[in-house]
Amino acid sequence: MGVPEAYFDEMETRIGVLRYAQSVWNKDQYTKEEAQQEWDELSPKAYDLKNEIEHSLRFAFRKRPDLLRKVQGIEEGTSNADLVQDLSDLATLGNANLPLLTAVNFDEAKLDQAANEASDLSVLLARANGERKEQSSPKITRDKAYTYLKEVVDEIYEAGKYVFWKDEARKRGYLSRYLNRQ
Repeated sequence: MGVPEAYFDEMETRIGVLRYAQSVWNKDQYTKEEAQQEWDELSPKAYDLKNEIEHSLRFAFRKRPDLLRKVQGIEEGTSNADLVQDLSDLATLGNANLPLLTAVNFDEAKLDQAANEASDLSVLLARANGERKEQSSPKITRDKAYTYLKEVVDEIYEAGKYVFWKDEARKRGYLSRYLNRQ
């Protein structure tokens, strides 16, 4: 018939490999969706904190053009990654110039909060952005497992169409419903 006997023996194993790879990929996708939802909930508060610290730094540094330029540089950019970096940069800049902030009654705890949020949000953003990365390891593994199974299925379909070429009822079992819809 032209189909290696090993293909029939391997069919169940190949199905199991694909089933497992699909499950791992689905779990990974769901985790990333959860991370995106969490980002959507937490980022507005982080933007508020960033804006509050920038406002205070601009006032505290109003007589120091060199420090004001640094704050303005931090303010550039609007992406989510910029938010994470800005929180970290603001915390560092503020801690390096605490006497100026203390003079305007700035709450130093906000700098620690910014540093902590930058750290936490960077991990969360990486998880959330992972979903958009189509070439993730679980997806690649799943695609390879699909191809591994499809190789056997295609070979059996072709052989079945060849063997049952005169028997329409049996031949139908070896046709792809997906390809027939195309």
